[in-house]
Amino acid sequence: MTKDQEREILKKITKLIEEAGPDSYIATTFDGIIEQAEENIANDFGCNYKEAYEKTLDLYNEARGDIKALESQYDDLEEQMKTITGALEAAQAKNAELRQDNNKAADEIGKLEDLQDDSIKEIKALQAEIITLKAKLYDLMTA
Repeated sequence: MTKDQEREILKKITKLIEEAGPDSYIATTFDGIIEQAEENIANDFGCNYKEAYEKTLDLYNEARGDIKALESQYDDLEEQMKTITGALEAAQAKNAELRQDNNKAADEIGKLEDLQDDSIKEIKALQAEIITLKAKLYDLMTA
């Protein structure tokens, strides 16, 4: 069949579709197909909507599979995040507890340093008193 013969047949088909009306099932079904046929004839193409639809459907199903896999990965990552968040909260609580212990220890160290200072003063006072008493004892022994 020649291109001109195909164009003639396409004109007849187009006329039938137009007679059916723009809201007809036939017009709806052939929407875009006449233009595709004209393009195929003009450019020696063999494109058709069925193949395009099937390829699109395959791509769509592949994408759905990818989406399901990504959703599963997302769920796994969300669980990992919950676990990590729990561990972080526990570490922060332990850190706060250790800070309280550190503050208590610092207070105790301050008290012990004060006690040490008082003890050193008392020891120096006692040493001075011992020296005084030794001097008096010496004076009494030599007098």
